Amino acid sequence: MQLLWDFYELLGVSIFLVFMLPITLPCLAGAIPGFFERRRRRQLEEALPEVLESISSSIGAGLGLQQALTDISRTRTDETGKLLAQAIDRSRSTSFDAALAEYAINSRSVLIQRVVNLLSTAVEQDAPLSEITNSMSVEYDRLNKLINTRESEMSGQSMLLLMLMCLLLPGVMGFMFAVFGLAAVGAYWGHIHAVMVPYLMASAALSVVVSGRMLGRTKQAMWWIPFWSTLSAVLYIGLFEAIQAGMA
Repeated sequence: MQLLWDFYELLGVSIFLVFMLPITLPCLAGAIPGFFERRRRRQLEEALPEVLESISSSIGAGLGLQQALTDISRTRTDETGKLLAQAIDRSRSTSFDAALAEYAINSRSVLIQRVVNLLSTAVEQDAPLSEITNSMSVEYDRLNKLINTRESEMSGQSMLLLMLMCLLLPGVMGFMFAVFGLAAVGAYWGHIHAVMVPYLMASAALSVVVSGRMLGRTKQAMWWIPFWSTLSAVLYIGLFEAIQAGMA
């Protein structure tokens, strides 16, 4: 209980931190589902070239588009297989085109929706589906590789930015002010918390926005602002007070 009370007193040095802390957990609850949703969507998009290649092979063997998708839904056990199986089941009560459109909507992927629109247009115009799907398979495989390469590069840079601005900066500031402003020698700098905490929280918020912009996910990154801002401020104050207590 005493530990919790000490922590509460520690947070009381800044009204900004007191207001930010209660909304951290609700915002995390909004951020985490978005993370898993994006992962699910990327898994569907990465499976797209294989699906198109399988469609091309099946149509080349004399099967229709619906039969080709039915075979794929039976052989795949991932999320793509589940969504295709749902679409095939739905087609029994509606039309195949409507079920295919529902599959594209449920995937929540712009790439997959574009592919479904192209397939529907190709079927309406009686175009050679085998050649079209084979070409699309190659192109989307190349596109996925480019997306993954960019994602890998930008993820490292954005995480480095967060580490520098949300962890290293408050750590250095807390250490510097604590070591050079010891209360034991009459040079206590605790009054500077009222300025430093808002500054560090604003720096953390800005770095989160920039990090999200680098990855092309600015709206999703907004959910993480309270977490990183609170972490930055708590790290600064906690390190400051721990050094003060240890060197007293």
